[in-house]
Parts: sequence; C-alpha cells; structure tokens
Amino acid sequence: MRLEMKQHIQGSTLRVEIIGLMDYSTIDDFELGIPDNVTKIIVDLAGLDFIDSTGIGAFLSMIYDASERGSTVEFVSMNAVITELFDTIGIFRIMESLQKGGQ
Repeated sequence: MRLEMKQHIQGSTLRVEIIGLMDYSTIDDFELGIPDNVTKIIVDLAGLDFIDSTGIGAFLSMIYDASERGSTVEFVSMNAVITELFDTIGIFRIMESLQKGGQ
C-alpha cells in the first residue's frame, strides 16, 4: 500500500486529503507545498489507514511551517485511534500553543 495526497485550494484555504499509509516506507510521497496566499490548511484524515512516528514527525513539521507562515492547521475526519494518538503525543496541545503565539 502507498500514500496518496489530494490537494485543493479554495480562496486562502488549502484542503489536503491523506489516503493510505503514512509511515517510513511512504513518507517520501508526503510533499506539501503551501502557497503564499494560504492562511488555513485543512487536513482530511478520513482515508488514513495507518500512521507511524515518521508520519507524526511530518505532520509536526507541517504544523510548525504553517505557523511560521501565519497559517493555521486543522485536522478533520479523524478516526478514534488517530485522535487518541494525536492527543497522547500532544499534537493538539502543540497546535494550540502555536496559535497562541508559542514556539
């Protein structure tokens, strides 16, 4: 299995759909170019079947990059397992801190 990404821009919002596996063997397929006019990134995880620490690291890099550009990131359509993983690792707390101006 592999990783597939679908990107759609509407106004200043970039919507990214992640489909498949996001791990060390597929991470090279995670190429997210954030256009300069984007202020919000919505990441749809309905099609994400599996994520490992490599995928988590890629999402953290995306979150920090977006924050440096003044953009926000929102994860949608997460299943319970991925939601619990993000909560346990602290991704939601990191996002909240960055939105409040933390580093």
